[in-house]
Amino acid sequence: MTDPLDRALGAYYGLALGDALGMPTQSMSRQDVVRCYGTLTGFVPAHPDNPISGGMPAGSVTDDTDQAVIVGRLIAEGRGRIDPLRLAQELLDWEKEMKANGSFDLLGPSTKAALDAVARGVPPHEAGRTGTTNGAAMRVTPVGIACAVEPLDAFLDHVVESC
Repeated sequence: MTDPLDRALGAYYGLALGDALGMPTQSMSRQDVVRCYGTLTGFVPAHPDNPISGGMPAGSVTDDTDQAVIVGRLIAEGRGRIDPLRLAQELLDWEKEMKANGSFDLLGPSTKAALDAVARGVPPHEAGRTGTTNGAAMRVTPVGIACAVEPLDAFLDHVVESC
């Protein structure tokens, strides 16, 4: 049997490594990836023209890994539960820090719209229902690490909290 800590670390390492491998090509079409990089076989710096990750060094992680770490920390602090309002505030604080550091690798459009809705008083469980991008999927890894999948309804509640 694999040690749960090893499994958890493996999941985080896999998330971070996959994120760093994909970082240079964020928001690029397949044609642009081929034009700028040819065939990618490892970590490379982002092309300077990339509007999200331009100038990031090879091996850098993006908001996806940063936000997954936030979710994991909140699960640990909440003893398995995430306070959605606290998650919203943590994401806004993270974005503010990223902007202060000159980064353009910020919150995605669906996450930003949901956070704006929460700020206007929309309940968190309703705020993200119209999202069209994959930010929540990119930060859900800690839920799979920390929460039992049975009973399924309880597991789905944890997933929704992370969204």
